[in-house]
Amino acid sequence: MVVFLLFMKCALVIEGLRDVTSTKYKTVYYTFQHFQELTKSTASALKFDKDLANADWNMVEKAIILQNPYAASYQRQYKNEILSQKAAQVLVGAAGSFGERKGDYMTPETIKHYSESKKLLGFLRKVLLNWVYNTKKDKGIPSRYCIPRLCHKIVFTDEFEYIGYLVVLMNIFPIIISWISQLNDIYEHEIRYTNYSFLAFYILEDLLKMAAMRKEYFSHTWNIFELVITLIGIIDVILTETNSINYYLNFIESKVVFMKIIRFLRILRILKLITPKLLQIIDKKMSHQLSFKYAILKGYVQGEADVMNIIDRIASSEQVKQMLLIQVTKNMEQAMKELGYLEYDHPEIAVTMKTKEQIYVMLNMAREIVKVFRSKGIVHKIEGAEIYKLIMARKKEVLDFPSVIKPLTVEETIYHIPWLEKDKDCIDFIQERAKIVTFDCGNDIFEEGDEPKGIYIIISGMVKLKRVNLGLENKPILLETEEKAYPVIYTDYVLSGEIIGELNCLTNEPMKYSATCKTVVETYFIPKTHLCEGFQHKYSVIEDKMWLKIGRGITAQKIREHLSYEDWNYKMQLKLYNMHIRDIPKNTKTGIYDESVTYVILIHGAVEDCLLRKIYKAPFLIPLTCHQIQGIEDFTKVMIIQTSVDVKKHRWKTRKYISTHTTSLKLGTISELFLLGNLRTYYPFIR
Repeated sequence: MVVFLLFMKCALVIEGLRDVTSTKYKTVYYTFQHFQELTKSTASALKFDKDLANADWNMVEKAIILQNPYAASYQRQYKNEILSQKAAQVLVGAAGSFGERKGDYMTPETIKHYSESKKLLGFLRKVLLNWVYNTKKDKGIPSRYCIPRLCHKIVFTDEFEYIGYLVVLMNIFPIIISWISQLNDIYEHEIRYTNYSFLAFYILEDLLKMAAMRKEYFSHTWNIFELVITLIGIIDVILTETNSINYYLNFIESKVVFMKIIRFLRILRILKLITPKLLQIIDKKMSHQLSFKYAILKGYVQGEADVMNIIDRIASSEQVKQMLLIQVTKNMEQAMKELGYLEYDHPEIAVTMKTKEQIYVMLNMAREIVKVFRSKGIVHKIEGAEIYKLIMARKKEVLDFPSVIKPLTVEETIYHIPWLEKDKDCIDFIQERAKIVTFDCGNDIFEEGDEPKGIYIIISGMVKLKRVNLGLENKPILLETEEKAYPVIYTDYVLSGEIIGELNCLTNEPMKYSATCKTVVETYFIPKTHLCEGFQHKYSVIEDKMWLKIGRGITAQKIREHLSYEDWNYKMQLKLYNMHIRDIPKNTKTGIYDESVTYVILIHGAVEDCLLRKIYKAPFLIPLTCHQIQGIEDFTKVMIIQTSVDVKKHRWKTRKYISTHTTSLKLGTISELFLLGNLRTYYPFIR
């Protein structure tokens, strides 16, 4: 029996059937390939339909060829200028190479080889900081004796240091001449006495420093380096005067070469003068490498999030779907962890990359709006061309931005909270009881099941969110941030600038996940009692804005699943602009869809379809066939996304869009006009 099983296993491997039946080796790429083959086979079957006999099947076959989902995501990010050309080429190339390997797929560990910075630069920087460059500025305490105090005064003057550099520069010429045999023979006596003169100066310099600094002299690496060279120079003179070594008869002797090399090391003292400039060059080079690594990881995370949206459509079975979801979720978790450590170690790199990325996104948004306005006749062709030029000029200005942008301070962070919107009164109210709370690495901010204490705004560091008690429903964690375009099922990592605890403070429910610090974390803590006090009295608008911000993040994920790859940013901004939150009462029928509503997203709680008696739980995009719902929980909220007003009023009045130039602007899509108005805040050149 055992022999038969081994024989069957070998036969399956040889015939290639094992890879077909096993889900162990399933990857997104091969699932997508299987989906592509099914599409082609369906098209081949349709060729036999007599009603389609005269169709151009060559065009059909070209049209149904779909792109690798990873490559499509990376190219879309490059088109929107989220990824640089170099980063996009690396990611697209990696996606193609791993797609050709059966059973293999891209992971954060594999793409690190493409973005790994050169270790030589880090080593040189460490040497310059810790060994070559004397960073100690403490002059020490002058001696109470007259001569040591005078030496201390002389040594710690700029003139003394510059004279030392000047002497080293002058010493370069005899050292170079000594290495040239013909010149060395001609100027042998001059070189000898010159060497004695420079050595005497170095001895005097070391003695003055010893007298001035005393014991502190030996705590400076530079001083020890100079002292060693001086001592070897003294030994060199002794050997020369005792004829133990001859520089002129034994020019190529090993001892002679060694002593000449020691003399040459005197030139390295100039390195102390140019070290600050060398550090600037190395830091700039390392900054480019770290920015490239950050872009690679960020693009990889976005690619995994994009692929997660299409798994339902390409997976052939529920088993394959679960395998792919686990694989993609695990990869995203690892990539976010790497991204978090990189951002913690180099916060200025992350701030710079995010700032430039959002500038490009907004400029591309402005370009798309102008493009739509031109197609509808709202903006004249000449004016559109002028605006395009201004947008391109702004993009060129971004290239002149500083290579490093400093992270936000604690005082600046509160002005960037979305639901405060820089309202001075609301900010003053929040600052009354808010405080800075710091957690050590490994500490728990809160645990799953704890009562909410307040909202934590991460200023610096990385926090791991994890849910252990998934229950029977396996409900995902809803992250209260617009940047997160996906729910967290098991584990996730949040970085500086993100907010945790909003939803639980609003619903007054126990925490559904735990938060553990993976680094030292500094947070801006807003107590729940203080928030509730503001909600009940003067600042109820904060509660509405918090719900709107949470709902916008959930809605963005659900809408993204129903949009094509090409125009996510533009289409989504138009849809997310015209939206509002609505409460669904318990056991009360409520109408939702009408001619003015595009989407209804359940963002919290659970509802029941009054017609089909189906139960929907948040987060969920309620289907268009559902016209009435009723809440089945005490606290239920939905997000209503409405159509543009002009689409409803002027759907059959196309002549109104053909008008004079002075009045055509009033006939534009209202959501587009509002969006363009918001862009004027950032880009005054858009008229």
